[in-house]
Amino acid sequence: MSRVLLIDAYNMIHRARFGFGSGEHSLTFNFFRSLRSEFDRHTPDKVYVVSEGRPVHRIEQSNGQYKANRERVLDEGFHRQKKDVFNLCKFFPVTVIRHPDYECDDVIGTLAKKYSNSGDEVVICSSDSDFIQLLTLSNVSLWNPVKKKFIDQWPVDYLTWKSLKGDATDNIPGIKGVGEKTAFKLTSNKDLLNEFLLKKPGRIDIFESAKRQITLVDIESSCKKWEENNFSFDEPSLFAEFKNREFKTIIGNAWKKWIATLEGIKNE
Repeated sequence: MSRVLLIDAYNMIHRARFGFGSGEHSLTFNFFRSLRSEFDRHTPDKVYVVSEGRPVHRIEQSNGQYKANRERVLDEGFHRQKKDVFNLCKFFPVTVIRHPDYECDDVIGTLAKKYSNSGDEVVICSSDSDFIQLLTLSNVSLWNPVKKKFIDQWPVDYLTWKSLKGDATDNIPGIKGVGEKTAFKLTSNKDLLNEFLLKKPGRIDIFESAKRQITLVDIESSCKKWEENNFSFDEPSLFAEFKNREFKTIIGNAWKKWIATLEGIKNE
């Protein structure tokens, strides 16, 4: 059995904005410090750094309203360093992967199912709660790097629960008047849920629309649009790049530990 680590790259990148230090490379510095910490914590055999695509099907299902409430980050330094992160990943023993027509969540879900079905152990690293729906799979766990703990399986069906209340973060409306407690009560009782959904016209449509947007898609592995690049540890190049960015606390006394960590990941 191999241990596969799935990194939600944008989730980690956005957290890195508020990490230690300042300067033109602070986000890049914080990202890779966090990445190495997760390597040490989970000791993976294979690592995927999963990037974002455009959520075509969710935009279509929501008539363009999916995530329409989100403000784009205008900071040029953020976008420059985001590109820098992915450029530097090519010196790490990781596989950088994305699908242009699907979100990172769908790619992670697809990979989790693939390796779970093969009998491998899968660790998802993200603070996004939507991955809870994958905890019904064998040997799949969800590590929240903000709370620093593994997330327990939901006591009721997660998809039903969240589809009832909606998701304000992603601009997915739920049924009016249904909050977390009511959604939990309804999800716990199938008869009560059915009665509730049928009581007023439109409730089922809202529920089903939300569920289609929240459910992670299983992407066909044969699809020709997959963008996947496998890399191995390139110590000289990585050292030179970190030195150029003046990451002194990494390339100083800590560098031997970095080498030991990265040489331990074969990514095969």
